[in-house]
Formats: sequence, structure tokens, C-alpha cells
Amino acid sequence: MYPKKTSIFATVNFLSPLDLPFITEDAHFVPYASGAELVSLLLFMRANTLWRSEGMKETPIALLLIRSLFALSLLNAGAILFGRDVLPFYVLSRTEIFVLFLGMYGGFGLLLFAKSLANLPSKLVFFGGTVHLLSGTILGYLVLHEAISPARWVILCILASIQAVVFWKDRSTWLAMPWTQRIVPFFIGFIWGTYYPFFGLAQNSLGTFNTLILTEYGVILTMSMAFIIKIRSEHRGFRLGIHYREMGEQAFLSVMAQGFTALCIGWGGVVLHSILTNFSSLLNVTAFRIRFGEKFDYKYMVFFFAYGALMLYLAFL
Repeated sequence: MYPKKTSIFATVNFLSPLDLPFITEDAHFVPYASGAELVSLLLFMRANTLWRSEGMKETPIALLLIRSLFALSLLNAGAILFGRDVLPFYVLSRTEIFVLFLGMYGGFGLLLFAKSLANLPSKLVFFGGTVHLLSGTILGYLVLHEAISPARWVILCILASIQAVVFWKDRSTWLAMPWTQRIVPFFIGFIWGTYYPFFGLAQNSLGTFNTLILTEYGVILTMSMAFIIKIRSEHRGFRLGIHYREMGEQAFLSVMAQGFTALCIGWGGVVLHSILTNFSSLLNVTAFRIRFGEKFDYKYMVFFFAYGALMLYLAFL
């Protein structure tokens, strides 16, 4: 019924006992995995509102690069504080190189996601949740060999159906956008849905700190290349102090959120994470309504009831 932990990566010894809580096969941890993902979503809820800053509309790549530098600094400081060795890049293994490229792939997804939230209504950006749900589940099942119970299949179908209904009711808004903006939310959902299964594999093999640090290096590489291409228009983004304050807060919140996401994946698996992530639609639409006055469609409340039913099922059945 619960995830079977297997990995196509070579298993290595963890460098610190701090990694051990992230990896467990105990089915009793599944309710705690649900709680960890809820905390992650709440942290991301606040972090995502920071993508709507004025700087993201003018110099988005510069701000993303600032955010990544802050995030990497926090991760390395945490690793050193808890007795972890900083990764020796001159002896990276094939697995570590793969994870570095995985971070670059995630960085591309972050770039699309942040720019979309800066310019589009939040509910349109989160249309891609269904793609995340389906692609994450398929990869979790096929690549990580996670078991999916009949009850989970039912929940997956319910959540996919709910998102399809929401999408259909908002189709006029979606069709009014340029065709490139129409496909971006679904492309973002595909990136996150394929990113996290391989993140879970790396986490099992390299440990959580190494995986987080390596993927963040990959994000920085992506942002650096994008910055070099756009340097003439982006360099002024480094001049304003408010950009450092906003991106420093975003980095802190997102690093904490990624840690709780790692707990969810370690305790409950990628399939569970893909299911619970759908609750982000309700949280983020609510946050953007409160912060920016966006119109709130109460049909999004169905996500809350679906998530609540899922939580009860995981906790008591």
C-alpha cells in the first residue's frame, strides 16, 4: 500500500545522522509526511507572493540569481554548521553530475514559474497542477516503483477531475491569452512532475543536504547563463537594496519549504507528494487574493475538501 523504496542510483553512506530522518520505510510516517508537505505549501505560499514584486517585472533574471545565491549560501552554511563537508567539485561522481543537471532543469522551471506569477493571474499559473499530478505519479510508479493502492487511484482521479472542471470553467480567460502563455502553466507542471521523482532518487542516494546543495548549484548555473544572455537589460537589478531583502526572504522561505518537501518525499514517497501538492492551488490563489486583491473563485474550495478527505484517509485508515 505504501511506497517501496528502491533506487537506480548507487547507495552511499550518509555523511551525517541529520539525513536519516528524511529516509524511512515506516508506513506510520505517512500522516507526518502529509503534515510536512502542508508546512511546505504554507511556506511556499508566502514565498510565491514575492515573485509579484516590481523588480520581477523589470529584471526577473537578476532577482532570481540573487535569490539563488542567498539560497546556496544558506544551504552551505547549514551544512557546515551541522558538520557536513562542502562537496568537492573536482571529484563529482556520475550521480552528482546528474543531480547538478537536474538542478539546472529545475532552475529553468523556476524561471518560467516566477516570470509567470509576476505577470499572470495566479489561478492561471496553477492550471498546470494536473500535469504535475499525473507525471509525478507515473514516474513515481514506474521509476521509483512506489505502490499505489486503489484508494489512492480514486483520490488521484478525483483531484484530476476537479482540476479539469476548474479549467473548463475558466477556459475563456485561458483562451484569451497568447498561445505561448497558454502552454507555459502546463509545461511548468510537467517540469515539477518530472523533477521531484528524480529528486527523490537522488535524496535516497546522496542524502538530503547534498541533493539540495547540488540542485541549487544547478539552479545558479541556469540563472547565470540566462543573466549573461540578458546582461545589458538585467544588470541594473543588482542596484536596489529592496531586491536583496525580497529575494533573501524568498530564499529563506523556499529553502525551508524544500526541506519539508524532502521530508514528505522521504516519509511518504513521490506519489503522495504529487497528490498533496495539488492543495497549493487553493493556498496560492487565497494568498494572491489577500495580498494583491485578485478575484477569488469559491469553486477552488473543492481543493480544500479533497485535501481534507485525503488527510483523514491517510491519518486514520
